[in-house]
Amino acid sequence: MPSRWVRVRNALLGTRPWMILWFVAPTALAIAMDFAIRGGALIVYPPLEILNYTGSSFAAAGFWGGPLWLSSRLFYARGRVWRLLARGLLAVFVVTFVLPLAIFCFPGQAIYHRVFASYMARDTVRLGIALRGTLGDWLFAWGSPLVVVAMAAIGLLLTWGLMRGVRRAGRYTRRTLPIIPVLGFIGAAACFWIDFVESRSLQAAPPDTCFIHGLMHALHDGVTGKGWVRRGISLRTPAPLPPLPPKAHRPNVLLIVTESVRADTSCSDPPPACASQFLDPIAGDRVSLGRLTTQSPGTFSACMLLWTGLPPTVDYRTAHSAPVLWEVAKAEGYRTSYVTSQNLRYDDFGAFMKNAGIDELVSAMTLGDTKDAQIGAPDERATARMLDVVRRTPADTPYFGVLHFSNTHAPYKAADDLQPFSPHSTDALGSVDAFHNQYRNSVLLQERTLAAFLAELRAMPRWDDTVVMFVSDHGEAFREHGALYHIHTLYEEEVRIPGWMLAGKDALTVDQRRGLGTYVQRRTYSQDLNATLLDLLGAFDARARLPYAAELTGRSLLRPASYVEPTVSMATATGVWEPDVFVYGVMRGDRLLMGTSAQTWFCFDIPTDPREIAPHAASYCGDMRQLARKAFPGAVPDD
Repeated sequence: MPSRWVRVRNALLGTRPWMILWFVAPTALAIAMDFAIRGGALIVYPPLEILNYTGSSFAAAGFWGGPLWLSSRLFYARGRVWRLLARGLLAVFVVTFVLPLAIFCFPGQAIYHRVFASYMARDTVRLGIALRGTLGDWLFAWGSPLVVVAMAAIGLLLTWGLMRGVRRAGRYTRRTLPIIPVLGFIGAAACFWIDFVESRSLQAAPPDTCFIHGLMHALHDGVTGKGWVRRGISLRTPAPLPPLPPKAHRPNVLLIVTESVRADTSCSDPPPACASQFLDPIAGDRVSLGRLTTQSPGTFSACMLLWTGLPPTVDYRTAHSAPVLWEVAKAEGYRTSYVTSQNLRYDDFGAFMKNAGIDELVSAMTLGDTKDAQIGAPDERATARMLDVVRRTPADTPYFGVLHFSNTHAPYKAADDLQPFSPHSTDALGSVDAFHNQYRNSVLLQERTLAAFLAELRAMPRWDDTVVMFVSDHGEAFREHGALYHIHTLYEEEVRIPGWMLAGKDALTVDQRRGLGTYVQRRTYSQDLNATLLDLLGAFDARARLPYAAELTGRSLLRPASYVEPTVSMATATGVWEPDVFVYGVMRGDRLLMGTSAQTWFCFDIPTDPREIAPHAASYCGDMRQLARKAFPGAVPDD
């Protein structure tokens, strides 16, 4: 007679417990596929991400295993009527659950990663369908119809093999109590529903986990009503450009975008107005881009505004169809590149860059040594790669490149031999001064990396006809108004950013240099940067013919400033980012009108209140209140 332990085991796991491995075989296959696709990145994950990966794998195993375990019983129903009913239920289960997951979790994820260097994850499914209209339209946007056919064929084969294994396992588990499969599935579904898996940053999860997370999140947002809010990054469908005949003089243009650097931490003005230990010896002839202000304090939004020239008020579809700088440069005959130490897997940022007219795209996952999802790959690897790109560009072809840094994002990478600001700490919950010092040391390290890069660039034969523009995406808060980091508010610490230009002797005309000098003491904005880059590329005079021309209101900083200060819209929320708190504003010169849809709006006069601690009533900003009502309908409460 079997012992009590054997009876309990048989009741819970069946007479051959190892057969339940068939029920979690999909996750085992997913892990194997993952190592085949990105094994080099997985083996250098930090301990926390390894823990996330392990937990995410268990969640996927529960999500697959519970239904497969229970479905195995349907193969062994007795009686003609019950057998027919069981076969019908089994067919429905295979068609609605197993087959779709087999298609998207395996061939679908492999193809998607091949195209975008990341997996479909938390927001991918929701945003992809929201932009394309239907699942089919979204799929065909990946490539030719043969891609979809191949996915379906492989998915069918996997489904057939899996269900054969499930049927075999069911012989030994059909009499078990359904405790483990039911609890396993409920626990796994709960993890996906409440975002208790990691599929957005380093994607510390197998491909099946990433897709299931995206599917469950789309369902979650649909049930809660949040799915109707279309904010986030997805695959673009660029609007066609008009003919843009190349101009006779096309200087090389390099845009350098840093991460989270605020204006008071980096020198935009040349010496003696501002002294920079590393920049002054190699870039002492830089020219400030004015009192530069980003119109949205987050990387995705700031980049979208910079790439497209749109204001933060445009909707999701517009943000995903407006031409970006690379496309304009391609139309003007430039060779284009985007080299970044940023992690483009995060929230599908890489999908936004896919159809952007970029000849050579290199991100953190290619550069390697990405041990922290926020810090990204080492910036010095990005600078070395960009120098290689420049050297390989034919001498008779102008280049347009974007070099995008990442290491100054929290927790702020620093070097042991360069930490003059002390005490310093990576503990965000400890001393804010020590945390701020860690940040300042990180910015200093990046300036050293940048100076070394510029030294090599200026030594190249093509330097005389090259323009470098350096800006930050947004600033960083250190409790000035209670918050840390960014994407919280529109206060100066989050929106005032450094910006300067460096040009070879033949790159700019005398008039362009003179025009640039008229903005040194004036407030400038994200949209102005885009307009200036269009001017450098030779497309500014054709801007009225570009798609969404009415929204392209930025000023070229290469053309003399007028006496009229523009009024610009600002927001923490844009068509590509949905923050926790929506803060809106309009700015004119040094007056900022800021508020939320649920709070009183205030007017700040920055010259008389540089710390922004003594707000005036909204009426102090005059007609800016009406302009805010027009820019953000429903966000400005009635008087």
